Amino acid sequence: MKRSYVIALSAVSCALAVIAVVVQGYLPTMRIAVNVIAALCVALPLTKDSFAGALLAYVCASLIGFFTVNLQALPFIMLFGAYALVAWLLDFRFYRLRKLNKWFKIAVITVVKIGFFFLMFWACLQLMQTFVADWILNEYDWSASVLYALGFAIFCLYDPLYRWVFRCMCTLVGRHVRGGGGKSAPPRSGPTAPISDKAPEEDIFGEEYGGNGGEGEHGGEDNGDKNGGEAPSGKEREDSGKTDAGADK
Repeated sequence: MKRSYVIALSAVSCALAVIAVVVQGYLPTMRIAVNVIAALCVALPLTKDSFAGALLAYVCASLIGFFTVNLQALPFIMLFGAYALVAWLLDFRFYRLRKLNKWFKIAVITVVKIGFFFLMFWACLQLMQTFVADWILNEYDWSASVLYALGFAIFCLYDPLYRWVFRCMCTLVGRHVRGGGGKSAPPRSGPTAPISDKAPEEDIFGEEYGGNGGEGEHGGEDNGDKNGGEAPSGKEREDSGKTDAGADK
């Protein structure tokens, strides 16, 4: 993908994330849902395998959000936005290391995710206890262990749902952002086609990952696709035209 398209996609990602972070700071309810939307906005460059673009969008959105809504931006900064980057590195980079055993990689990913969740959840509660945590504990008479258990249960549902939504984003972005000027050219076929022995990329569940925009799965069709993979030559089109003209006579 061209650098200019990465920068543009990162700018759009940052702008959408900033809007979501600022909006959730003024909402009385549904703050978690809006923070999830902000995390998905940060993940837009990741659909094109641009970790640098996603990191840039995350840093900018975090700074602007913190200076705008102050401590209300901490859940995004420390948990939702950061987790979007960590989950992508684990599920779509670390898991593809061929030298490591599959079950070892799954165990490492699970431990790191759970550890990251508890660490960031604890840090958020400690930093926001004056505004959020004490009110929750006093109002509902909850203990800290109950709060952690509830948060962990939500996390166990959030992780697979987030991965599924991210895969859908890969498909949608791949249909509209091609990484070049105009519509991308269809892949060549026949003896002049480039030979590629690269296996389809997979995520932790063994499913094909649309990190390259899903062009291989949802690429546009042309005359070559409809005629066995090879476009008709000029002579064949001319002969076909003569045949049609004779049939009309």
